[in-house]
Amino acid sequence: MENAAEDARPSESADASVTTTIVRRVLAGCDEEFADWIQTGLGLARLFPGFLGGGWLKESSTSDVCVIVLKFETQAALDNWLTSSLRNGWLRTGGNIAVEEPNERVSNVESLFERPRL
Repeated sequence: MENAAEDARPSESADASVTTTIVRRVLAGCDEEFADWIQTGLGLARLFPGFLGGGWLKESSTSDVCVIVLKFETQAALDNWLTSSLRNGWLRTGGNIAVEEPNERVSNVESLFERPRL
């Protein structure tokens, strides 16, 4: 899997916190493994200073596209997570579970799924 540090598109609000999304396509038959893998990644992100929360959403009940949402106190805190060796090691463990998809910057939850179909 590629490092998403360059592809994560942050959205800054008035309180200076940063929210970013990362889109992944789950490989056929890997739904359960993906859920476990993402939970592991979110657990690792919780270890980083400035992490405010995160989760993931499935595009639809029949889609294999999932959107991971992360919120950090600052852009620097997000960058620290995105470029960390801990995250890079975790990403390598998911190469047979999901692939990263192109992602565009979003400013609200509604726009997460208003992107062109792949």
